Amino acid sequence: MEYSNTNCNEKITLWTSQNKIVLDTLNEKGVYHVKKDFILNKYEDVSHIFLEAYNYFTSKAKDIVPKPEGAEYPIWLFTDLRYVDKHEDSYILKIEVDRNKVILFDMEKWNRILNLSYIPENQEDAKKHAELLEKYGINNEADIYLKSYYPHLKSKVRRSWDRLFDENIVLSPCKQGALWEIRKEWVVGVE
Repeated sequence: MEYSNTNCNEKITLWTSQNKIVLDTLNEKGVYHVKKDFILNKYEDVSHIFLEAYNYFTSKAKDIVPKPEGAEYPIWLFTDLRYVDKHEDSYILKIEVDRNKVILFDMEKWNRILNLSYIPENQEDAKKHAELLEKYGINNEADIYLKSYYPHLKSKVRRSWDRLFDENIVLSPCKQGALWEIRKEWVVGVE
């Protein structure tokens, strides 16, 4: 099943944890976009792993909600405040935005992509994949992606990521969201 972005005029409330620089940018420019340099600086030595997942997401998500000018990577948000991490140097932004600007997805499926892991179609598929890993003696599933020994398995894992936006495959009831930008007028609360 394809991803549906229904109820275009409906508003949705989301939360995100952001550093002060995001608030400053919103106040100065009225809009905030994530740039590749931010990801490289934030994740340093492991940025290539995050960029693998983010590049995949970006390549698919731009077909669901077109990227506005200036946007390079998405901004991660949550539909439930409980899942937002608040750090010492961050603020929680409450965002209210038109539903048609948001890309919603299963949080567990996205975590599997971040871990460079397989997204199973169902329990039986998960079991078969686990058996395959055991057959190859793979203890850390990310090795499929990070090492050059398993090109056919890497291809299988990469194809499974297309299930991220398949609403018929549910691994978790928790929804995460992505926006290509945050506009100042969408921020309805800061804590």
